[in-house]
Amino acid sequence: MIIGVTGTRLRRFEYGGWIAVALSGAAMVVGVLIAFGEAMSPGNYTNVQITWFHVAGAPGTFPNGFTLVMGTLVDPISSLMLVVVTVVGFVVMLYSIGYMHHDKGLPRYYAELSLFLAAMNGLVISNNLIEFFLFWELVGLCSYFLIGFYYEKPSAASAAKEAFLVTRIGDIMFLLGIFLYFSHYATAGPNGGWAANGFVFVHGTTPFLAPSIRGSSTLITVAGIMILGGAAGKSAQFPLHVWLPDAMEGPTTVSALIHAATMVAAGVYLLAVASLFLGFTSFDSLVIVAIGGFTAFFAATMAVVHPDIKRVIAYSTISQLGYMVLAIGAGFAMVGLYHLFTHAFFKALLFLAAGSVIHALGTQDLFKMGGLKKPMKLTAAAFAIGGLALAGIPPFAGFWSKDDVLSSVYSQLGAHPAYWPFFVMAFAAVFLTAYYIFRAWFLAFSGDRIRDPTLPAAHEGPWVMQVPLVILSAFAVGAGLFVFLPGFQGLLLGGAGVAGIPPAYGTADVFLSAVSVLLAAGGIGLAALLWGNGRVFSLADSSVAQPLRRLLLHRYYFKVGYDWIGAKGVYTVSRAADFFDRYVIDGTVHGLERMFGAMSDRLRRMQSGLVSDYAAYIVAGLLGLFAILLVVAPFLIARFGGS
Repeated sequence: MIIGVTGTRLRRFEYGGWIAVALSGAAMVVGVLIAFGEAMSPGNYTNVQITWFHVAGAPGTFPNGFTLVMGTLVDPISSLMLVVVTVVGFVVMLYSIGYMHHDKGLPRYYAELSLFLAAMNGLVISNNLIEFFLFWELVGLCSYFLIGFYYEKPSAASAAKEAFLVTRIGDIMFLLGIFLYFSHYATAGPNGGWAANGFVFVHGTTPFLAPSIRGSSTLITVAGIMILGGAAGKSAQFPLHVWLPDAMEGPTTVSALIHAATMVAAGVYLLAVASLFLGFTSFDSLVIVAIGGFTAFFAATMAVVHPDIKRVIAYSTISQLGYMVLAIGAGFAMVGLYHLFTHAFFKALLFLAAGSVIHALGTQDLFKMGGLKKPMKLTAAAFAIGGLALAGIPPFAGFWSKDDVLSSVYSQLGAHPAYWPFFVMAFAAVFLTAYYIFRAWFLAFSGDRIRDPTLPAAHEGPWVMQVPLVILSAFAVGAGLFVFLPGFQGLLLGGAGVAGIPPAYGTADVFLSAVSVLLAAGGIGLAALLWGNGRVFSLADSSVAQPLRRLLLHRYYFKVGYDWIGAKGVYTVSRAADFFDRYVIDGTVHGLERMFGAMSDRLRRMQSGLVSDYAAYIVAGLLGLFAILLVVAPFLIARFGGS
């Protein structure tokens, strides 16, 4: 608010940038202190709430009434998210000082980015679904502002609208899910409802809803699907994935924040919260596993051919979110959040390293780059570290969390054979992930010279851009090792006091890890063979693989299909609705209006003001009445006279 109100008066503070850095740094300190304090211990939580309003009970329906509360719930999983949001938010804010230095509209940028972080922090510590939804919508609004930051560009304005509209589909489903869950637990919960604590996640004296009262009705199944829809919209899961690659029209710093710590993380967090606090039925779990496993593979296939460095990383985000959704669907919400935790750091690192390249060269086209490892040693090393973590190469962070996801899902295949196809898809995505991220690295950094000599001379950014790369590189290497910290290990392995404990590592898990690492190494090797040392692999026009390449470049034509549905289907329905509104509803109203207007006009003309005219009307009326009596009276006498 300070930045937005004072605006250009903050010039000496880089239009509010350093104020935003200071405040986000303070939030980071508080968030980390909370996370590694008592809140990180399994079973510990603090719930502070106030009553917003109370509705008195009705016999037989809500005997205890309904209380809507607003408050703060700090528990192990919200603590984990506080670390992600505040740490990544701080380094992105610091990086912005250098990256956004020459942009206009900096007060607007820093005000919106600060509001974005505040909304996400509010979301993760909300203690009820209504409050959660309010912050959820604020996160969506801020993403609209920031994706369309360069609103003078038609493509940026269009991308912002696309993100806003596509995620609205999920938001409507989420809201319906809230209503359905409430209608179930308000009548099926203990003591006849949720009157004691209101519609909150905390139920009774425990921070998690006991499995014995979760229920498995059709209503709960539908509610779970609605929650999945909300998560799929925010986290860009199939089929609501189309907005995220286009969101790259915003500043790279915004992309880093959206992909690592805010908007897309909100969807996965919602699924995890719903799994832990409310529960999913077996059908819901299968659908969630299917969406996650398919999306992990589906998005990875599109990343292998794209020429835009930011969009490659964007498809990577969609794919990695699929892994998280897969783990949550299989019943391991904490494992999914563990991968979200590690992913936040190496994905922010990849985006900020890509931003460093874009800042230096002014292009996002990988095929115009090359040879950048010499003039940009730090950026090249940072991107490589992020790539190794993303590929799941030990001991980098992604190895620990990704293998936990695969091992956890594998442990459920015996009990749920229907999970097999989606597990195989997620496993195949390991190879594709390593290939596409190192294809991008080799295209951008390998070789002796840049491919487009018209681009500016490559150079590293200022220190405010280099320090975040170093910080995030350290997390990309070591964040996975947090699992060996006593408090963190208790959080993950204890599942925060609920079901979803990862299986103990055995021979099968070691074998899975070995195969996963070999697949990743194979992907890196193939990328080096085709693109290493400045080489550019070119697929012949006559190749049988060209149709597949075009299919991937056009994103399986989903965006074209959605545009067609919008232009033909929605627009046709809208025109029909407009016709009905204009000519049936409005036509009827206006027709009656004109009819009574015409009648009034004729009656008005009869008011001449002449006494003789009024006397004539009276005489005519009496004569008319007399004539009616002469005709009707004999008929009535003949018809009823004898009775």
